[in-house]
Amino acid sequence: MRLPFAFNRLRTVIMTSLTLLILSAMLLIHVVMAKFAERDLVNARVQRGRLLLQAVSVIAAEDPATRKAGREVNMWGIDFRKNMASLLHVGEFSGAMVLNRKGMKVFSHGYWGLDEKHVVRSAMDSLRDHSPTVEFLGKTWGLFWLAPEKVILAVPLWVEGRLAGSAAVFSDLKPLYGKLRKSEAVILAYIGMNAFILVLFGIYLLSRTVVRPINRLLAVTERFDGAIPIMQKGESPNNEIGRLSQSLNLMLRQLDANERKLKENISSLETANQEIKKAQNEIVKSEKMASVGRLATGVAHEIGNPLGIILGYIELLQRGDLNGLEQRDFLSRIEAEITRIHRIIRDLLDFSRPSGGEQQETNAHQILDEVLTVLRPQPMFEQIHMRRSLNAESNIVKVAPDLLKQVFLNIIINAADAMDNDSIPSEDHLESILTLETMNEEGFLIMRFRDTGCGMAVDEIDRIFDPFFTTKEPGKGTGLGLSICYTIMERAGGRIRVESEPGRGTTVILEMPLGNVENEN
Repeated sequence: MRLPFAFNRLRTVIMTSLTLLILSAMLLIHVVMAKFAERDLVNARVQRGRLLLQAVSVIAAEDPATRKAGREVNMWGIDFRKNMASLLHVGEFSGAMVLNRKGMKVFSHGYWGLDEKHVVRSAMDSLRDHSPTVEFLGKTWGLFWLAPEKVILAVPLWVEGRLAGSAAVFSDLKPLYGKLRKSEAVILAYIGMNAFILVLFGIYLLSRTVVRPINRLLAVTERFDGAIPIMQKGESPNNEIGRLSQSLNLMLRQLDANERKLKENISSLETANQEIKKAQNEIVKSEKMASVGRLATGVAHEIGNPLGIILGYIELLQRGDLNGLEQRDFLSRIEAEITRIHRIIRDLLDFSRPSGGEQQETNAHQILDEVLTVLRPQPMFEQIHMRRSLNAESNIVKVAPDLLKQVFLNIIINAADAMDNDSIPSEDHLESILTLETMNEEGFLIMRFRDTGCGMAVDEIDRIFDPFFTTKEPGKGTGLGLSICYTIMERAGGRIRVESEPGRGTTVILEMPLGNVENEN
C-alpha cells in the first residue's frame, strides 16, 4: 500500500533533512562570515581614525602658529576647523579633540556628552605615555550578539622632534552595525534561494538513486503472494541497493522454502500434540485409577470384617435351632453390617465419579471432607491423627471437583506414606500427625498439608514435581502424583509448592484462586 503524503515518507524525510542540513550549514557559514565582516569593519574604522590622527599630526607640525608658540599646539583658526569637520565626516567619526602639552584643551569638535571625560582621559594617557591608544567603550547589540558601542583613538603630537600635545578622535559604532543588519535581508534571501536550488537538486539525485529503487523493492514485497518475482535487467542498479534487491530475491526464495517446511512441521506438531494430549489424559486416568486401587485395597480390608460377621450369622441361622427372637436379632445385625458395607462402597463410588468441566467452582472444604471420609477406613490412616484448622472464610475455588479430589488424595496419601513407621528409623519415631490448615490471602485460598514424616533433602524438593520422580520404594509409587497436581494447579491459575527438611516433616502448600463466594455453604 502506497503511503499518502506524510512526514514518515522517505521522500519527505529526505527533503526535510536536506533542507535542514543545507540551511543550517549556510546559516552557520553566514554567521562566521558576518562576524569576520563586522570585525573587519571595526578594524577599518580604527584604521581610518589612525589616518585621521596622522593628518592632524602633519597639520600641527606644519602650522606656523604652532612653531611660533614654541612648538606647543595652540588654538587653530576657522580653516582648520572646517578641514577637521570634513575629515571627521568622511571618516565617519563623531568628534575630535586636541590638547596642548600642558593637557589643556585647545581644539574640540563634535558633541561629546558623557563621553568627553573618556576622550580627555585617552588623550592624556597618550600625552603621558608618548604612544597611541585605542579604547572601546560600552556594549550594544551588534549583528548577532553584543559588541563594542564606541571607540576612542588618541596619538601624541610631535613638532620638530618635541612633544607639542595630543589629539583624539571619537566614533559611535552603532550606525556601522545598523548598516550590516540592513544587508542581512538580502543575504538571507540569497541563502534561501541557494538552499532551495540545492534541495531540489539533492532530492532529484536521491530520488533517482535511492527512493525509486526502494519503491520498486517495496512494490515487490507488497505484491508478494508466494510466487518468486523475476527481476528485469536494468531494474537492479550496480550498487548497495542492487545487492539489496538480489538479497531480497534470495530471501523470498528462502521464505518460500521455509513456508513449505513450516507447514509440514505444523502438521506434524498438530498430530504430535493430539497424541500428547491423549497420552496425558491416559496418564491422569491411570494415576487416578492407581489411587482408587489403593483405596479399594483398604475398602476390601474394611469390608472383610463385616462380611465375616455376616457369614457367621448366616451359619447360625442355617442351623434352625434358634427361636424367633434370636433370629430377628441376628437378621438385624446382618442388616447393620450390610448397611456398613453399602456406605463404604457408596463413598468410594462417589469419590471416583467424575464431575463437570474444569471451570466449575468448587467448595474446597466440602471436597476435603469427602476425601477424608473415604480415607479414614484405610489401614494406613489408623495411626494418623488429623488436626484441622480450616480458618478460611472463603473456600470456593475455580477447580473442578474431581480434579481437586485427586489433588487432595495424592497429597494426603503421600503424607501418610511419609509418616509410615517402617520408613522412619526407630530413634526418630514421632507421633504421626497430619495438620490441615486453610486461610485467605489476596483473592486466593491457601491450604497447608503439614505432616510429621521423614522429610526431604533440598535436591529432592527441586525435582519433586518432575514426572516419574519419586522418593518412595519401588512398587509404592509411580512418581506421577505430584506432577499431575502441579499440572492441575497451573491450569486452574493456582500454584503448588513444597517446604521440607530431612527428619522434620513436609508441608505442601496449595494456592488456588477464589471463585464466587455466594456459592459457599
